Amino acid sequence: MKTANTFYWTFIDTLIYNLATIAAIMVGLSQFLIRAFVDNNGADKTRKVMQTVLRFVDTSVDKLMPLVDTDVPVVKVAQKKTKRR
Repeated sequence: MKTANTFYWTFIDTLIYNLATIAAIMVGLSQFLIRAFVDNNGADKTRKVMQTVLRFVDTSVDKLMPLVDTDVPVVKVAQKKTKRR
């Protein structure tokens, strides 16, 4: 009985230490990423990348639109009928 109790508390202690270590690593990593983002003018760089991507998408769509067939026939929608009794 005493062995099971010792194992239980050893397991709980190890679990708490592991969770605390993982939490400390996550906090340190997030602080590093935030500081690096702010110090390296990340907002402006992100804005420039988004503008480049959107400009690429816009030119791609402009080049692809003449290739797309827009003459799609319109089908008349069938009227819903009531059920017979």
